[in-house]
Amino acid sequence: MTPERPIVSPGYLASVQPIVLVGGKSRRFGRDKLREPWGSDGRVLVQYPIEALRGVFGRRVKLVGACDPTVEQLADGVIADLHPGVGPMGGIVSALAQWHGSVFVLAGDMPSFAGMEITSILRIAQMHPSAHVVCAFTDRLQPCAAVYSQHARPFLEASVSRGDYKLLSALDPIEALPVSVAPEAAKNVNVPVGVHQVVVQPGRLRS
Repeated sequence: MTPERPIVSPGYLASVQPIVLVGGKSRRFGRDKLREPWGSDGRVLVQYPIEALRGVFGRRVKLVGACDPTVEQLADGVIADLHPGVGPMGGIVSALAQWHGSVFVLAGDMPSFAGMEITSILRIAQMHPSAHVVCAFTDRLQPCAAVYSQHARPFLEASVSRGDYKLLSALDPIEALPVSVAPEAAKNVNVPVGVHQVVVQPGRLRS
């Protein structure tokens, strides 16, 4: 896939590592939802956030978290999860610990988040280099669709050390910058949906 013409500078894009969080247990779904067939084009659920990030960053999207080997093969590498079992916060801390700059985080079960939303967040992050977090916002912050800078790392590591793994709680003292996105863009898939009930258009999921 050829990356879309970036709205942010190439230098800033290169400084950000795109990651997809894949370490969930899919308890509510009842099976490995990341491998669930999704849409009408033969792809599985986790391919949508991977391809959305590739459309902006190119083929350097990495996964964080334990997942099936077939899922690993869909991305461009894996970042070791230094805090397995902790959830999204552990994956984000792990990525920040192993990358020198900021990370763009998407959840593996967020198939509707597209290049438009990604570049909107990146533009704000580039404009505010001292920001700890630049986060998608619907009716609330969406902490698994965000840019986390190295400024956020000590706060997140402190939360992990305390055993408080809730991302929204960790963001309270950080004052994350919100970027409004459409509610449907930030929806997570938590229950099975019939494949034929969903038609996917490039960069967008609709029923």
